[in-house]
Amino acid sequence: MSNQEQNLVYLVYFLAKSNFKDTNPDFIKIGYTSTELSRRLISIQTGNEAEIWEIGVLPFDTEDEARREENRIHKHFGGSRARGEWFYATPRLIQYIEEYTVQYTELFIEDVPPTLDEEVIEPDVQSTREEEVIAFGKWLRECRKKRNMTQTKVAEAVGYSRGAIALIEQDRGIPGQNLREALTALFGDFSDSTTETIPDNPISVTLGGTWISENTGIDTFIKVIKKIGIEKVKELNLPVNGIPLIADCDYPDKAQRKVETEEGTTYWIVSGTDTERKKKILDDIADRLERDMTVYVNLKS
Repeated sequence: MSNQEQNLVYLVYFLAKSNFKDTNPDFIKIGYTSTELSRRLISIQTGNEAEIWEIGVLPFDTEDEARREENRIHKHFGGSRARGEWFYATPRLIQYIEEYTVQYTELFIEDVPPTLDEEVIEPDVQSTREEEVIAFGKWLRECRKKRNMTQTKVAEAVGYSRGAIALIEQDRGIPGQNLREALTALFGDFSDSTTETIPDNPISVTLGGTWISENTGIDTFIKVIKKIGIEKVKELNLPVNGIPLIADCDYPDKAQRKVETEEGTTYWIVSGTDTERKKKILDDIADRLERDMTVYVNLKS
């Protein structure tokens, strides 16, 4: 039976152990598992007098991704290795876990391991998970759907695995500081009660790691062009609606937006296009200028 058929997750996990039976870890185990994490914890706990608990996970879609990350982290913190996969709980390692892992998970008490399917099934019964975990998962799901983005696209935009996004959306954990800040930059401030403040923007763009999303499609369109450089785009000589996309003059019978550069030069940018056409134009600009840019369209706006 394949890993996908078993509905399992590939995880790099961080387990803590205290020799003084308190909540301050002395050692941290950094390992990999493709089985239910609760079973792995039971196996590790056997033979250890001190209680062992989970403090963070990094989920991945494939074994290769998880194995590579596990090896990278082992090498990165090699100077803190105590024995095997156990490392001293240094402030540096603790900070890494707090910033980069998915935390406060309920993976140990679940009867069924979490799925990484795109669609999320809402639970019928309120669980014992912390309210913030549930609220953040709901917020992320709604933000993603409002922007008409897949989990994969969100993961690419914030620089994390899709597994991490899926885990959070399933109310199984809350992001560490780094991922939380990236999601905030992408979707706005997290609200544990409502997402009405998040606009249904018709078009949004990631450009070189920067998220651009204005309230109207034309405002986003023009802001992206200005970010790339109006003169650079103008040199492409792109024809739109029978006139240059960026013109030196106003065409009375055409829909255009007057725009000024920081240097004070005035141009007119074609504005009479629908959302899909704007996306095609921006995609064409990105290809021609070899820019790292992704355009997202919300056709429901």
